Amino acid sequence: MQALKILFSAGIIYWLVSSGKLNFSALRALLSPGPAALALGLVALNLFFASERWRILIKSQHMKASSWPVFKLSLIGTFFNFAMPGGVGGDVIKAYYFNRQNPGSKVVAVTSVLMDRVIGLFSMVLMALLVMVYDMDHITHVPSLMTLFWFILALFIVFAVALALIFSSVLYRKEILKKIIKKLPLSEKFMKLYESMHLYGKHGGRILAVIFLSLIAQTCSILFLYLVGMMAGYDDVHLKTYFLVAPLGFMATAIPISPAGVGVGQAAFYFLFNIYNGKTTDLGPTTITAFQVGTFLMSLLGAFFYMRFKGHEHAEQIEVA
Repeated sequence: MQALKILFSAGIIYWLVSSGKLNFSALRALLSPGPAALALGLVALNLFFASERWRILIKSQHMKASSWPVFKLSLIGTFFNFAMPGGVGGDVIKAYYFNRQNPGSKVVAVTSVLMDRVIGLFSMVLMALLVMVYDMDHITHVPSLMTLFWFILALFIVFAVALALIFSSVLYRKEILKKIIKKLPLSEKFMKLYESMHLYGKHGGRILAVIFLSLIAQTCSILFLYLVGMMAGYDDVHLKTYFLVAPLGFMATAIPISPAGVGVGQAAFYFLFNIYNGKTTDLGPTTITAFQVGTFLMSLLGAFFYMRFKGHEHAEQIEVA
């Protein structure tokens, strides 16, 4: 299955390159020291703010969490996003190592990672919706964009209602959701998950801080895409276009059908940039490819930290033996 997913990703990339929809030569301008350093800096900031988002969620469960150790675990997770299908495989790895470093924190590790993913996706939907409302004059004149707007609005409502139900103290006290969960298969596990996720709602200020950090992290990634677009010669594309396309495109990369969303992201960004701009260009695949390359380069630090963790585990096993 893993091999099939890699072949699927490679097939999309091959189609994009062979049809001229992915222009690697447009990325040459980024190889200059100045632009390359700025681009990698934006990727690093994106990963750091996303890491801080997770750290705040961990602290809301009354657990100690420092920025640097959590950032290292996040980098390890980012590395494994490229080694496992989709953009969520690394979440399992970083939750595992957080639990190893903090014995007895399995529930917090799992639910904090899950909540981090949910809030991250919710923030992407929120940003896309806000930009579409801001640019409604353009949206209403393009039928496909109007359809996309209604879909994003519906998705936002679903997210908002689901979070409100999970966080609601009234529903929790009256055990309304608990009664429903008890009727489900694997009810005990779902009950533990619900009770743990409900606790995050008791810290409304921190949830808002997590959403704010998500928006900041997204802004860093969008500025990266905009920089690549400008360096590649697409200076006629307005910044607001990136703010609309990027959140939707990144949501597509989270679908677990290719490693780190490679291939899927190229196809999604190609489609979204084209329908929003009303013309066919290779801007979408070019910018997301640059971002994936930059993220992969940063994730190599995660590979380094992972090998150090494994080295320490091996040393401990030798001492025990």
